[in-house]
Amino acid sequence: MNGSGTWPNARWLFAALLVAWPALAPAQASIGELRRQATRAELEQAVKAAEAASLRAPDEKTRARLRADAVALRSRLANGDFAPGDRILLMVEGDSVLSDTFTVRSDRKLPLADVAEVSLQGVLDSELEPFLTQELLKYLKRVTLTATPLVRISLLGFPTSNFYTVPVDRSITDVIVAAGGWGPTAAHDKAVVRRAGTVIMDAKATAEAVRLGKTVGDMSLRDGDELFVPDRSAAGFNWQTAVTVVSTITGLFFVLRYGLNRGGP
Repeated sequence: MNGSGTWPNARWLFAALLVAWPALAPAQASIGELRRQATRAELEQAVKAAEAASLRAPDEKTRARLRADAVALRSRLANGDFAPGDRILLMVEGDSVLSDTFTVRSDRKLPLADVAEVSLQGVLDSELEPFLTQELLKYLKRVTLTATPLVRISLLGFPTSNFYTVPVDRSITDVIVAAGGWGPTAAHDKAVVRRAGTVIMDAKATAEAVRLGKTVGDMSLRDGDELFVPDRSAAGFNWQTAVTVVSTITGLFFVLRYGLNRGGP
């Protein structure tokens, strides 16, 4: 179709979705923000999808965004999911010394008590348990473990608003319960997730995550992220106040306009 150019854009979008869908469907996320537990194969497929989609992009802005997505994903594949300061809850069967919370150092190494010191450079979240198992087998005859990354997030507007350190496999509904649940005046349908003051999950996306019981990892939450729920009265302020103000102004207008005109000495 010529003229408005609607059809070429729609055709490009359809083609891009066909390319990206295999990578996006299992991850249930956008091409640039795959879930924390994404596998290496999923990330590699997402890189190819982003690069292929960028070639079909209708404008430079979209091409640049898709290329940036591909670069970010390649960086994640190279560097892994663990940064200095990240904490990992390790539980090793039959070993109380190694069953503890450990912190990633500035060199991306994880000191495991006096047993080992392993580098997490290039290790993805989805690879953590098998990776640590293989590393500890160098020192131990038998290893059965679970390794769970921890994330420190803040919940604001809840009965017990505070910082919470939670495993990435914990559902967001469990986190909300830990904060006292939705308060009696909480506008839970207006809850959002913020990162450094910027909304990264709007009310619709947040409500969907809660409804599905998504995990902290599924939501790609990081240290410092906030789950904020406004008070019902504050959330409804704009509409209620606007109606009241408009009604009042309209009433005053008619009183002043017609009352004064009809008044006499």
